[in-house]
Amino acid sequence: MFDTVKDVVVGRAMRVISDPRVSRMMGDPRLMNMAMKAVGVGGAIKAELDRATRFAAGLFGLATQEEVSALRSTVQSLEDTLAIREARESAGARPTDGAAGPGSSAGSAGGR
Repeated sequence: MFDTVKDVVVGRAMRVISDPRVSRMMGDPRLMNMAMKAVGVGGAIKAELDRATRFAAGLFGLATQEEVSALRSTVQSLEDTLAIREARESAGARPTDGAAGPGSSAGSAGGR
């Protein structure tokens, strides 16, 4: 069903774009300047709303979406680091006689 709706929308958009009147309007520099300003205003409004949201979140002691994302990323990085260290420790603890433990040079001499 989604594909048929998409096909209808794309077909109508192609018909509108191929209309010579639309082509002339798109070639008008005044219209293009106005469209670019409209896009800029939308970006400015979003930036201002984001700033106000961060300010309000700070007032109420709430975490913003960016702060939560950064925290999640940090936690994931720490979990990965911990998993790597645990894997290295378990690999180093396997020898039972202690002759080739993590601190000895017997295990690392072959790589040099």
